[in-house]
Amino acid sequence: MLQKIVAPVVLAGVLLGGALSSGTAGAAAPPTTAAPVAASTPAVTPAVTPATADGQRARAWLRAHRRHLRREGAVVSAKAIGITTKDLVAELRTGKSVADVAGEHGVSTQTVVNALVSAADARVAKAVADHKLTAAQATRVEAKLPTWAAKAVNHVFK
Repeated sequence: MLQKIVAPVVLAGVLLGGALSSGTAGAAAPPTTAAPVAASTPAVTPAVTPATADGQRARAWLRAHRRHLRREGAVVSAKAIGITTKDLVAELRTGKSVADVAGEHGVSTQTVVNALVSAADARVAKAVADHKLTAAQATRVEAKLPTWAAKAVNHVFK
């Protein structure tokens, strides 16, 4: 099924990357220690920071929207290659990457990466316009997009 398509997950990462990376410094803070329960075993309670709460919300959103994001990535990739989404998915199920399928159809890998980045940029701009992302978050996400898209396009599905 479409469960193994990573390219749409890149789009999710694009939308969620700002939320996940917006407060990672707080997530790396050492846990606080409570008063010792016994002299030999101190109790350790993890620190709950806003950054970890944002990360948990982002992961929950990703799980809830995973299927839609996969479909969207497959549609964008197939359109860039010039084939139907159904044909792309069939090729991916045989153990090929999107880059392999693009090469077989005479399309460069960079063309597919650019298409995914363009689609994700449009979604990021819309998220900023809808006040779901800040401009700083959008800048961080947009800087990572080409790497994420290239990784997804070159991933071999098993």
